[in-house]
Amino acid sequence: MGRSLSNLLRLAVAVLSLWSVSGCGGGAKHGTPIFPGRIVLTPGVNSSLVLGSTLNFTASVQTASGVNISTPITFSSSDTSVLTLAPNGVACAGHWDINFTACTPGSTGQVTVTASALGANSLPAYVFVHPPIDSITVTGILSGGLPVQEPCLSQSQSMTVEARAFSQGTDITTSVGPFVFSANNSSVVNLIPLVNTAYNFATNQATAKANFPGITQIFASASGVTSSSFQQPQFQNSQATMSPVLDFFETCPIQSIALEVGATGSQQTGQTTFTTSKGVGQTATAVLTDVMGNTSLPNTNGGIVLNRIPLAWTASQPGVLSASSGCLESCGLSTPLPGSGTVTASCSPPTCNIGFPVIPNSISSVLALDPTCAQFSQFFHALYPKFINCQQLIPVPVYADIAISGLITGSTTSASVLATSTGCAPEPPATCSTSVYSLSTARASAGPENPMPVTPNSLLFDLTGEKAFMGSDFGAQVINPANFGTSNSPFTSLGTVTGSVLAASNNGTFAAFSDRIHIPNQVYIVNTANASALSATPLTIPAAVAAAFSPDGLKTFIVGGNTASSLYVYSSQQALKGPIALAGPSNAVAFSPNGAFAFVAESSTSTTSANLTAFATCNNQVAASVPLPANPLFMKVLPGWHIDGRDSLGNIIPDGVHIFVLDATGFDVLTSAISPPAAGTLCPQALTFSPAQRIELGEGTLQPLNFFPSADGSQLYIPSASSASILVYDFGSGAVTGIELIGSATPVTADMSIDAGTLVIAASDGMLHQITTAAGGSDQVQLSFPNVPDYLNPFCTFTPTQGPCTLNMAVVKP
Repeated sequence: MGRSLSNLLRLAVAVLSLWSVSGCGGGAKHGTPIFPGRIVLTPGVNSSLVLGSTLNFTASVQTASGVNISTPITFSSSDTSVLTLAPNGVACAGHWDINFTACTPGSTGQVTVTASALGANSLPAYVFVHPPIDSITVTGILSGGLPVQEPCLSQSQSMTVEARAFSQGTDITTSVGPFVFSANNSSVVNLIPLVNTAYNFATNQATAKANFPGITQIFASASGVTSSSFQQPQFQNSQATMSPVLDFFETCPIQSIALEVGATGSQQTGQTTFTTSKGVGQTATAVLTDVMGNTSLPNTNGGIVLNRIPLAWTASQPGVLSASSGCLESCGLSTPLPGSGTVTASCSPPTCNIGFPVIPNSISSVLALDPTCAQFSQFFHALYPKFINCQQLIPVPVYADIAISGLITGSTTSASVLATSTGCAPEPPATCSTSVYSLSTARASAGPENPMPVTPNSLLFDLTGEKAFMGSDFGAQVINPANFGTSNSPFTSLGTVTGSVLAASNNGTFAAFSDRIHIPNQVYIVNTANASALSATPLTIPAAVAAAFSPDGLKTFIVGGNTASSLYVYSSQQALKGPIALAGPSNAVAFSPNGAFAFVAESSTSTTSANLTAFATCNNQVAASVPLPANPLFMKVLPGWHIDGRDSLGNIIPDGVHIFVLDATGFDVLTSAISPPAAGTLCPQALTFSPAQRIELGEGTLQPLNFFPSADGSQLYIPSASSASILVYDFGSGAVTGIELIGSATPVTADMSIDAGTLVIAASDGMLHQITTAAGGSDQVQLSFPNVPDYLNPFCTFTPTQGPCTLNMAVVKP
């Protein structure tokens, strides 16, 4: 006993000695705290497990300052009849065997999992154990008995959606726990989970709030299973009739767009044309209306105001009149140069009226039985008078009723020109290389020659003037004119794309090339948005000769076929459409200023007359057709200017959208009026034509190369390969005059500057003639090109069998 007491005293002295050593002395270090600040369990919120499946839990222990502590961790379940855990944190929805390798199903229910270490616990994680899920449904419900606007919700309106899970026909929703909601078109609807406030996690319900116009499906997922159906809530009307089954969620589509110059409510409200000096900006405003009659106009009754709708704003001549980027209901317009152009806005898929071209099954089945969908429409029309027809629910592009037209005045400026030759186009680059000259009309000099990697067969500037697309039989190129004269190459290869360039999109991102040499013939839609990874979509279209992009870029109308008598329509949103038979061969296609219609000029055949046919952009259907007196050669669509003139019969030219169609002896003026679509539809808008008006030039049979209107549309300039004079038709006087080329040269190709102040003519004398249109017009400069070093030719390093390369291509930068 005494010996034991003595030992205890010695132990106490030793411990006190250790404490005194550790508690004093400058060299001592503090040890790691023995209590954790927190334990983080992962997954830490909630999980859903099928009976007999496993889930791996992990945990980390940290001090209060966030420093990790390495220490043993224990995992525990609040109900081991439902969920057990292995020492390493792997959970079994049932019971582990003795080796923790086989998981046997147990009971279903809700448990909590906790991680513990050094006397501290993590926040609990909830686990829901349930039978295997066979299916999940998502339906809208009438929350609190409140009605929901159907068949679509206007922006900012909402409904409650509910997910339910089933196993062998039994509803097991309560044992599944939270669901994850999603939508295939997520910008159409904002899905906000409804939270169980007792546990602070999501339930099987969510608020679906209408966002951008369009159609979508709503999905719910749990335990790796996703729903395959959605249905809006059904309800009874005053006649005790159940509402139709609707298998989609929709933010009400935009039905109409009215453009005006100036802010809404200003003195300019309703005005769609303006004249201003260059450099003086303008403001354009779009007034939007959805199919339920809600608009973007402010109101004082607390009603819905559509806002931040992602419209597509585009300009026909951005170098003269351009729209700011990222515009919504209002858009700033800049006017950098004199000239004329149009600006329009559209609600275009895939960012507005989203879901095109999908038609929900519930709508398509109704239309299959009754194309008027009368009963469907009557049910909702009685509740919502602005809703007329189920066709209003099908997402399509919707275009402004009228585009804004601007005339910008001011002094014209010099033009930038690319000049070259196609003489070696059939020759491989190893045999012949060709040079291009990049020059300005401000200087009477061709400047240095610039060798190209391949010889062009065509050349086209995009409307922004930032790039030129060069077609070639040996590999198409994109040209960056700003790189001429620098150490950076102006040329970017388009890889395997070959052929002639037919058209470029308004924003310059896309271009269409036609390869008529290789079999099968191809049309390539080239995307240049990513300069480091250019891409091209090949389309099997034979012998394509003309194309045009809709202003919004949604569609490309392409004329092809062995006799150029077929129309094809390409869109990234749907499969290639066509061939659509034309009335006759065509070589010209152009869009209306608002983008709602594509005009195709067709020549006569043995059984048909020449025609101008209008196709609705939204559905590719014929909207109108007007006979022409002669085979069309060129066609242009003008801004919506008043033309102060008469036709050859003395009739006044009415106001509207003017289409000029030039043939070998004169031209026709076709005036169209575009109005909103028929009640109850989004597509197409209504199009009517005034009788075609003929203007004879009285110059005999011409060989026109093109024609160019003045900025205000009062004059037409017509270069012809058969005349040394540029014909000028004046609408005011009805007279034809001419601008003579120096040296009696005749035009080979022609182009006009964007301000309509300069005509650039590649002429038969091998020189570039620069013609001013001011003061009646005159041939100001005749520019020659020096021979390429070591060759007796200004463009090529080889003389083809047909003769030396000569100037036959000159394009003006917009």
